[in-house]
Amino acid sequence: MENVAAGVVEKAARRAGVPMVPAQAKLVIDDPKAVLKEFNSVTLADTECFAGTMARIETDLGNMRARANAWAVGDIEALRALPFRNQYADCLGAVTGTGLARRLGIDDLLARADQAWMDAAEDALANNAVTFATLPMGQLLSDDGYLARLRAKGYAIEAP
Repeated sequence: MENVAAGVVEKAARRAGVPMVPAQAKLVIDDPKAVLKEFNSVTLADTECFAGTMARIETDLGNMRARANAWAVGDIEALRALPFRNQYADCLGAVTGTGLARRLGIDDLLARADQAWMDAAEDALANNAVTFATLPMGQLLSDDGYLARLRAKGYAIEAP
């Protein structure tokens, strides 16, 4: 799915000469060919990912439409009330839960990416008069998302 908002924000930032700081968890692989060969031979535990994706396609279209409409008009309470199960964690777990992933040190990839975002956000907040970030709504509204984590660290957060 294309993130249209991010493209608009990036274009505006470039036009205004505003630096953009990506939050990334980097991985260096010494022998990528060998890793790809080994990865191709690994059986992934991707049943939950596939099942979650199919269930979402088959049963969640009404909720997707309702979430999109709520987002479009800024109805935060409707967004909070609508059920949402993001199967991304299951799909990522299918890859990062393998022995190969553990050996490469990427079994904690999601946690590392989350920490990279938090580090970049705190650095930006400490060093800039104005900081702007785009996030998925789940991160804005969830009890354990980035905003909740920043609030827990003492930052003043205005609810969306």
